[in-house]
Amino acid sequence: MVDLDQIAPNYRRAAECWHDAGTLKHHYEALRGVYATAGYGLVDHVKSFIECVCLTTINEFGSRASKKPSMGELLTGALQALGLQNSRGASKLDSVLSGFNKLAEAISDMRNVHGPVAHGKDGFIDVLASDHARAFLHAGDAILSVLLNAREGKHPDLKATRERYEAFERFNAQIDRAILVDAEIDSESDPPMYLLTFAPQEGYEPIEIRVELSRLLFGVDREAYVEALKSSPSEAKAESVISSSGVVLQIPSFATLRENDPTFVLSSTYAGRMSGLRPALGEFLRSEGADPEETNGAGAILVDSILATMDENIHVDQWKSSTLQARLRVACRRVLFGFGLNRDASALAARLVWWVEIKGRQFGDVA
Repeated sequence: MVDLDQIAPNYRRAAECWHDAGTLKHHYEALRGVYATAGYGLVDHVKSFIECVCLTTINEFGSRASKKPSMGELLTGALQALGLQNSRGASKLDSVLSGFNKLAEAISDMRNVHGPVAHGKDGFIDVLASDHARAFLHAGDAILSVLLNAREGKHPDLKATRERYEAFERFNAQIDRAILVDAEIDSESDPPMYLLTFAPQEGYEPIEIRVELSRLLFGVDREAYVEALKSSPSEAKAESVISSSGVVLQIPSFATLRENDPTFVLSSTYAGRMSGLRPALGEFLRSEGADPEETNGAGAILVDSILATMDENIHVDQWKSSTLQARLRVACRRVLFGFGLNRDASALAARLVWWVEIKGRQFGDVA
């Protein structure tokens, strides 16, 4: 028997058109199976496959199918979504489209007669002849060819498409070149929410998205989501910290975490190895608009807390590594949260790490 993909290649072509269309792929495998065994269900499988492709196309281009549509109505809807519409004689294309609509209805009628489960069957009815089966496959393949060829070069509704990100390279490059993004953390929400602000060209309103970190990882990078899950504790105690504005913040207690996790310290009197950097750090914080002597409700002082946190997270000959810098950035951000500096915490923490790098030689001297 000749392979299905050789005599009717558009079934596989359609199945591979949408990378994550599980139902369509299931229909294709079922069709291949019944074809390979000359099964009696070939009629039903071809009809179901074409209907599935039509409905997927309609949805992808932002259109809607009528309730309980016939196969001909589904094909008409799919062709209209692709810009091929019968203009009632105004175009020579109308006769071609009309012919395909009639072919779709003929397939549906043929299924009602020869399908094994349609409308009940007499036990002695003749089975579908092999030449009829071949004609049926070719008819379906022709319909699929029209749909797939019409789809090529057209951009689907970007809000509804299931195409991969890579399919829109030109659009992606346009956004990457023109749009700037700023990120903040709302630590007072439960769970903490990331506020991403996208700045388009001048004259357009900024676009804001509030999203949980878990949702962001799950949607963008599933491997990163799994790694984050492995590295996070299943249960973490939380301690209450009162910010300078009197707001009670719930901050995880890192005593329950692994030994190499970032550690932050809220201190009122730091006198360790980083003490010599206190004047320079105070100047840096003032230049950033923060009061180095600011206290929180528990009596901790900002500059002392940052120095103590640096002491906990910086190790000789290691602190310049990207991993250690990331640890320090996270730890400093948590200190800033403890003093109510939530809005600019991420940016200020990043600049603190930059400041540490500039003062690296002094760290080496006191370490």
